[in-house]
Amino acid sequence: MVRTAAGVAGAALATAGYPWGDLAYGQQLKGKPVTMNVAIRPDWTQGWFGMINEELGIWKKYLPEGSEVTFSHPIQGGIVTNELIAGKSMIGHNGDAPGLIATYKRDREDIRAIALIGSSPSGYHCYQVMVRTDAPQFNSSKEALKWMEGKVVACPKGSCSDRFFQDVLNREGIQVAEYLNQPIGVITTNLRAKKIDAACTWDPQGAGVSEIAGESIARVVATGYPWDERDSGTIVCRKDFMDQNTEVVKAWLKAEIETQMWYYDPRNHAEVLKIAQKYVKGFSHKALWFSMAGLIPEPYYGGPIRDEKLFVWNDDVRKLQEVVRDYLAKNKIIPHKELLPGAIDDSLAREAMKEMNVTSPLITLKAVPIDKGYPLLNDPKKIEEYVELFKL
Repeated sequence: MVRTAAGVAGAALATAGYPWGDLAYGQQLKGKPVTMNVAIRPDWTQGWFGMINEELGIWKKYLPEGSEVTFSHPIQGGIVTNELIAGKSMIGHNGDAPGLIATYKRDREDIRAIALIGSSPSGYHCYQVMVRTDAPQFNSSKEALKWMEGKVVACPKGSCSDRFFQDVLNREGIQVAEYLNQPIGVITTNLRAKKIDAACTWDPQGAGVSEIAGESIARVVATGYPWDERDSGTIVCRKDFMDQNTEVVKAWLKAEIETQMWYYDPRNHAEVLKIAQKYVKGFSHKALWFSMAGLIPEPYYGGPIRDEKLFVWNDDVRKLQEVVRDYLAKNKIIPHKELLPGAIDDSLAREAMKEMNVTSPLITLKAVPIDKGYPLLNDPKKIEEYVELFKL
């Protein structure tokens, strides 16, 4: 259904006994309280568990008593990096490209990638390619991309969406008339006003403007699926903070593990969306659900899996990040494609998983057709039927 990690014994599907489910694995860390800010991404569905942690205070179960954690909400990965460099944040959530770029900033601050946020095998969350609703109906995602020849397109520069969009346009030999650097809100406005022809962004923005679940001002025509491109997100941390507070960082990662598993339990989806409506403004309830669990159907099929919470690196993510680094180096965004020593270090994440008796992936969430899943969501009498839809 959600495939839970070995050793959890179904705990991710039980909700009785604790305020936020039966995932009370660890004991609170003893020691001196810590004060820090964490940069999370409510604007990005793959990173929503950050707002769950903020709202439910799951971190309080793991950090030393008396600790104080505040949260900021940057709307792009590069801003997360700037917060860490400036010392405003100690830990942050980033997309695949910004997360890697951050590790090359050692002339300003030593930032390490220490765990994964999630990784959709077909790029559901970060590779949402859209066209205006008055564009032709296409037979495939690649046909939709070819239509963009000579058109005006937009994307937030420096994002995971930007890296993917430029890469596949190049691979398909598409020459656009203009490739504009626009924030996600401006992209929505310009799609509505038909000032741009196409764009690439991330969920929930893609779902929010889509014909499937949103305002019907754009049509989602591709994810990474036709190009076998997965997306990914990273948890990044200042090295000096990690060196001085190693056990605190590991305790924080335990809270992240519990939150990720709570977040994708189908029994908690209705509560997740209540929290999302508080943190993510301007989107319908239906669009928010679709961005989390909805299946993009033919002819722009998004693939069967919405997201995997891997938490630590595997060969698939290493392959993705090699592609990302190659692209970033060729475009002189990073000085070279070779990782700096220790740039990716998931040793604390692996220790946290071992101590909590869980393995990777923590959760695998199936993509469900909107006409089957969404009508059942808020009917308590049909919760078992809803959960059944997510069986793999």
